[in-house]
Amino acid sequence: MVTVFSRESAFSSARPGTGAGTGPDAAGASAALDRFLTESTGRAGGVDPGFAQLWEEVARLSTGGKRIRPRLVRLAADAYPQREPAPVVEAVGAAFELLHTALIVHDDVIDQDEQRRHQPTINAAAAARASAAGSAPEQARQYGASVGVIAGDLALAGAYRLVARSGLSPERLPRLLELLDEALFSSAAGELLDVDHALPGARPEREQILAATCLKTAVYSFETPLQAGGVLGGAPEEHVAVLGRLGRTVGTAYQLVDDLLGVFGDPEATGKSAVSDLREGKRTMLVLAAQCTSDGEELDALLGRPDLGDEEAARARELIERCGARQEVEDMVAGCAAEARALLEAAGLPETLDQELRRIVGGATERIR
Repeated sequence: MVTVFSRESAFSSARPGTGAGTGPDAAGASAALDRFLTESTGRAGGVDPGFAQLWEEVARLSTGGKRIRPRLVRLAADAYPQREPAPVVEAVGAAFELLHTALIVHDDVIDQDEQRRHQPTINAAAAARASAAGSAPEQARQYGASVGVIAGDLALAGAYRLVARSGLSPERLPRLLELLDEALFSSAAGELLDVDHALPGARPEREQILAATCLKTAVYSFETPLQAGGVLGGAPEEHVAVLGRLGRTVGTAYQLVDDLLGVFGDPEATGKSAVSDLREGKRTMLVLAAQCTSDGEELDALLGRPDLGDEEAARARELIERCGARQEVEDMVAGCAAEARALLEAAGLPETLDQELRRIVGGATERIR
């Protein structure tokens, strides 16, 4: 059985002096992000009160979580002797966190999700305001989607602005911007694959599902933050490369667990619905594994129905578990963990970094029997 934990739970084992999570405290990055959002909200207030409210919504969605990405940036940066000044590291960490906000805001619009981190999504909150003002249901939904797109766009631009204004040394700035671009580029590709795979009659291959899994989350949440930290610390290029490979492997496991939680997780623990993925008909590795069995036809008849009820969702879960698909994906998660540990064995990273990364591998792939 997979432990029911939130998406950030790989960082939930606090150590003395490190803040609430594995690895370095992310308070500095959080403060840098708060300053940027406060500045942007004030700037928007000079244009229109409604524009300022939109920035307040971006700030609301940026609050919470364990700050995985800033922690990884600082963790890698702190391991090397030529680290950029702390404010620079914090600003880059804040940029990756704001990129995360942008991507989840857009993802909520795409999935038409109404809850994120136990709060209304930006699109759902905007739709509720429109409905309260007298808009018809479809008009309110469209208004919410429009507001979500605009909010995500602002957060995307803000992430680049944070890096550009970070004070990063000129010789390292182009490399950091390339990494941020790779994070966005890959995530957009993964999101598109995810959307394509949900089309009626779509039968993506295993490799395509894994590619979407990796691109959508692993690159921007693990691979590029670790590499960015390495660059900020002045790490040898071979270390930056291995940090990328390690991050992609752990991030893939992370997304596979997230897909499991999207079907079997407790919404009270995860902060997200355990029905929306089934209603959307997401072609995750979990679903693909089930479709290849004798239960696949019945499962297909349930997936992708916007009106899917609790009893039908329970039946879909039963089919996925009964055919062995859940166990297969759990085994894939364990395989990713083993691959990550093998990479660490051969990498020769600084000892403190090696130890912390081993903790992260264990946390991101935590399981109970």
